[in-house]
Amino acid sequence: MSRGFDSYFGPPSQPINVAEFLQQANSALLPESFPNASWEQLAHEHRSAVEAEITESISDLKSSLDKVWDNPVLSAHVLRQHESTVASVHGQADAPAPKGRKRKRHVAPEGSELSQEVLKLQEKLDAVNLRCWGLTVESALCMRTAKNPDYNALDAPKKMGTGILHTPDHGDVGAMRSSIPDSLRSASPDAISHPNAVITLTVYNRISYLPSCLTRSSQYALLSTQTLGDLLRILPCPSSNMPVEELDAEGDVSGYNITDQTGEHNGCLFCIEDIVYGDGRETTNYSEKLIAHFHKLPEDKRPQIRTASTSASETTFNALTLRTHQPYWILHQGNCEHFFVIDQIRLAHASDPRSGYPLMLHLTPIVQDLCRACGKVPAVHSIVGDMRLGESPCLLCAPCWRTMGPPNNEDVMVVPLVIPFVNH
Repeated sequence: MSRGFDSYFGPPSQPINVAEFLQQANSALLPESFPNASWEQLAHEHRSAVEAEITESISDLKSSLDKVWDNPVLSAHVLRQHESTVASVHGQADAPAPKGRKRKRHVAPEGSELSQEVLKLQEKLDAVNLRCWGLTVESALCMRTAKNPDYNALDAPKKMGTGILHTPDHGDVGAMRSSIPDSLRSASPDAISHPNAVITLTVYNRISYLPSCLTRSSQYALLSTQTLGDLLRILPCPSSNMPVEELDAEGDVSGYNITDQTGEHNGCLFCIEDIVYGDGRETTNYSEKLIAHFHKLPEDKRPQIRTASTSASETTFNALTLRTHQPYWILHQGNCEHFFVIDQIRLAHASDPRSGYPLMLHLTPIVQDLCRACGKVPAVHSIVGDMRLGESPCLLCAPCWRTMGPPNNEDVMVVPLVIPFVNH
């Protein structure tokens, strides 16, 4: 069930033309776009008092929260209370445990065991009249343990490109404007800036052992003036990091080179709202191949898609009509598939980073196979044809392979495993 929830997207939004959104949003930011007769009629002193009261209320709320979380005793109490509540919900919703097997319970300490400051905090929490966020038995349907895609290998957003945000004089709104796309940027300092949006999207991959389900791979923030090609360039994908084969004089594979793993993509396409954006190659355009393949299907089963007039490297997000929470398809490097979902389309803000777009916001940690010998560290070599190991291929780490010593058989091949995303 949890796999099904993770692979479910939607409901999608209405189609959003990014260029029209920018035009309407930027025009709405003008001061005259927000008339409020009641507010304008207030005296300046009265308005200042209202603004001060709102600011003070927010500051008090923030300071009280910071005070609790900065205190190890209070924060530990809050976490224990939460764990106890979650365990209670699971205990009521789950089926009885098998006979002879006891379920671990999180029990909150009694009042007599709590310190005075914890008791005061608990009294404040009990006095809150807001009850709509209480966890009920039905809450267990929306709870699960953390999975690998829930963790982030990054501790801060990572700059993946050279996209730059420029801040024009736009009042106190904090809106920004960006430069032209990465692929078309000129070094001239007099380049004209254009209204810009920040687009947040998440990339999903098929699960190898469950191809009908998807798992989150990474998340990015791009400028609307950047292209689909800019997105493809930064996608972490093992198909784009395959070692280069080294051939001997007879044309047989003699080894692999892993020093250069940034080669060009062997074709790609994006399918967005039934429009296919190919790689723009004159001879082997992926979009034309896809259309030709669909023409072989019966007419009643043929997808109604068409080829775009521009390639992926020429198409900016400004030129697209997108829907949030709607999966879109990417195909590249032969038959390697990815899906991306638009999470958010918004105007740039003054607090956004000024440069380095696209930004990688999330990267799922890589789960690598362990060494078959020691079973403690990830394997880095795949040994093919070595009778000493008992299986072929056999995955080994570097220390274990050095301990084995050189093989006696010249036909043994040592294949370096793809170290995913060395450039990420």
